[in-house]
Formats: sequence, C-alpha cells, structure tokens
Amino acid sequence: MIENRVKLPVFDDYWIDFRRGTTRRWFAPEAYSLAPLGHYGSMFFDPGAGKYRLYLEDVLKVDGDPRHARRYLKLAESDDLREFSLYASPHGDDVLYDGETGLHGCTVLYDGHDADPARRYKLCGMLDMGRYTEMGDGANWMGVEIAFSGDGIHWERHPELRASPQTSDALNKLMYNPLLGEYALFHRSAYVDRRISMRTSRDLEHWSAPRLILHPGASYNDEHTAYQHYSLSARYMDGIFYGLLWRYNTSLCNDDYSRMYGYMEPELVYSYDGREFLYTTGKPLMERPYPPLPGCAGLSPLDICESRDGRDCFILCSGQLFVHGARDTDRTLAEMNRRQTVTPGNPVYRIRKDGFCGIESVSPGGMVITKGVALLRDDLSFNLRCGCGWARFGIMDIQGHYIEGFEPDNCVPFAYDDSVDVRPVWKDHSLNELLGRQVRIAVELNTAILHCVSMTAQPYIRQKQRSFADPEGVVDARMDSGYCPFPGQMNR
Repeated sequence: MIENRVKLPVFDDYWIDFRRGTTRRWFAPEAYSLAPLGHYGSMFFDPGAGKYRLYLEDVLKVDGDPRHARRYLKLAESDDLREFSLYASPHGDDVLYDGETGLHGCTVLYDGHDADPARRYKLCGMLDMGRYTEMGDGANWMGVEIAFSGDGIHWERHPELRASPQTSDALNKLMYNPLLGEYALFHRSAYVDRRISMRTSRDLEHWSAPRLILHPGASYNDEHTAYQHYSLSARYMDGIFYGLLWRYNTSLCNDDYSRMYGYMEPELVYSYDGREFLYTTGKPLMERPYPPLPGCAGLSPLDICESRDGRDCFILCSGQLFVHGARDTDRTLAEMNRRQTVTPGNPVYRIRKDGFCGIESVSPGGMVITKGVALLRDDLSFNLRCGCGWARFGIMDIQGHYIEGFEPDNCVPFAYDDSVDVRPVWKDHSLNELLGRQVRIAVELNTAILHCVSMTAQPYIRQKQRSFADPEGVVDARMDSGYCPFPGQMNR
C-alpha cells in the first residue's frame, strides 16, 4: 500500500530507541552547474521526453520599453544538467507561454497520477499579470490559477480553476501528495505575508481554506535580523516529503517597513504526510557563493528532483546578483554589473540521494535500534556509506532480543561499498517470515554512515498504527477476541 511506504531520514531520533558509538553529521549539496537564468521555476526528469526539463520565468521587454515588460515561461532541456538547450518558439524567441497578459510565481508539475493525458503537465501561478498595474489596490486579489498541457509545450489556461483568490507574490508550488490522494499548493495566503500557507484539493476545482504551516518562530530570533519565510518548494520523494524553504534575511535596523531589502538562503524542512513540516538545523542548507558568482546576493531554491539513475538529488536555485529589492533601486550597481559582464544564471547543486544527514559510527561498536514497526513488504532498504568499513543488520522482537536467524552474526555484511539501496540478507532466512510482526530494526556500524531507512511498514510501538503519515491506532485482530497484552488496562 503506497500510503505505508516510508523513508526515515536520521534528522532526529524520534524513530530511534537506542543509539551508541555514533554521532550525527550534516552534509551540504555541492555546486554542479549553471542553468539558464530564471526568477521562478521548476525542474524534473521527464520520462516522456527522456530529458531533464527546467521551466523558468524570464522577463520580456515589449518594444524594448522596461515599462511594458512582462514575465513569460521558457523551457530548457538537458541530458545531464550541465548543457542546456532552450526551446525555440515558432516566433523565433524562447517564449513558451505568457498566460493572458504575463505571468508570475509559476511552477510546473509533471503529474503521473492524472489519468487524463491532456492534463499531464500542470502550470500553477498568476497568469494575467497585465491587469496588475491597472488594478491599483485590486492587485491584492489577482489569484492563483491552473493551466494544463499534454506535452509541456502547448498550454490551455483555466481561469475557473482558481486555487487561491488572493495574490501570492512569490513561488506558487503545486505538488501531488500520493499518501493522501490530494494536491497541495504552497503559497502566500495574503499579499506580502511572508509565511508559508497551504491549500489542498482532490480535483483542482474545490480547494480548502489556507492553513499556515511554517512561521519563523522564536528559534529565528536575534537582536537585529528580521527573518521571514519567503517561499517553499516541496516534493514527495519515495516515502518522505522534502521541503526547500526560502530563508529571507532582512534587517530590523532600518525604516524599510515593507522589508523589501534582504537576501535569500535555502533551508531544509521535511514532512511525513505532506501537511506538517518540521525544521532541521535551522541553518542554511547551502552557503551563498562568493561574489561575483550567481547566488552571491541570494540563493533561492526553486525545486529538487532525483537524478535519472536514482543515486543523487539535484537542487535548482535562482542565483541573485542583487539583494532583494535592489535591482530596481540600485541602478548604478546594475549598470556596473552590465559593463563588467557579470553573468547571472541559476545554479544547480547536487547531493547524494537522502544524503543531507547521516549517523556515523565513531567506534567499532556503533549501533542504531529503531522503535517498533510492522513490516508489510520484503522491501527493507538502507542508504549507507561503507567505503572504509562495514554494516550488519539484525531484527529484534519488541523486547530487544534478536529473533533467531536474524542476528547480525547471521547477516551477510555490507562491506567496503557504497549504495543508496542496500537490501539486507540473512543466511537461510527471509524477511517474508516476519511480515506483520512487531519488530525492531538494528544496524551495526563500523566506520560507516547510515543516511536513512526505507520500508513499507506501519509504526508498532505499543499499538499498531495506520501509517507513518497517519498516527491513528488500529485495532489488532487479537483485541477483537479479547486478547490484551496489558491485563486490567483496557478500561483506563
């Protein structure tokens, strides 16, 4: 059952009951390439096209007059995310789509869950921005819409599919949540309210009210910096939701009361159900590069996707050369950058799949033991670095005793190797023997790093629960027959 597929990263110790001889270590993505420039955008590997596709917003100056400029969508394709080719329109430019009168804050979702091939690609954002300058205060009600495409090239706008009635002047990220069977929109629920809100829908027509899911709370406090949450890009990745938060750094020491000046940094958050997101370190995921590299004045994470071989994750960022708000006001700097041929672009970063964090052994007896789970399929897998050591696996009962045949001594070690998908093997025994049973998973580490555990399973700490995304307890069949593991406690 897809709703019980889970990936347990080692960001925290909640699903761990015992850990010794280990330390937690964080890893940062590394710069990989420079993609074409775009202010907002999306990135994914398109199985139909057989290429990576990057949808990016750019600015078109109509008749060369900046006052008539409008944003449009362009498409870059790549085999390796190092070399890129831009889609050339029949008009001889790179304009793929510009909505009704220009667009803003758009993302593209490749949706393999929609049975209608004409809706395979979904564009989400504000698609009639030409009215923005005409509406005055009415611009606060521009709204976020949905458009469809069968090939990712030709788009059909659906203004009746209004995901949000308010202007969301930032990244409007549309995501499909396979665990809950619904679409999620991460956006701003009011104009210039820089926090993260979410709306959900099962049919893209009827949407829930916005719910605030991330607010820069007390952990962000210092005596001069006004941190805000500018945008959130999120994606489901085989059992876990990774979120890339735009950490907006402004200053309390100036009288810019709209907080238009500041710089962006990426911050990692995550979720088990796609609705409740958790912070990790509270620190930037990647440090901004030194000037004059793109991103030196702001690094805004636009999207994350898996590599086509499944070994790495790529992160697309918007790399700013101006702090937010300065492009239109610091004209002297803009002109100097133009004369110096400082080249803007969108940096692409790479990190090992699920490699943001690891539990590393610091002694030969490193050990990690999980809370109770019930395995539903024989698909238990580990993401491990053992290039200079080894790991062994064991399965315990809930009391912490190894089940006969599943001791580490009976396991084939994973040694002097590196894999994102290590399947444990025991001599003469198979995990199929233990499906549905309350067990613990044990991992021995010797000069090795454990990044995550993946499995189709249910939490089974004291009572079996529906899934890691849905914590509701379920009745064990033995309860119906009067069985009780704790006599005298059923009525408490």
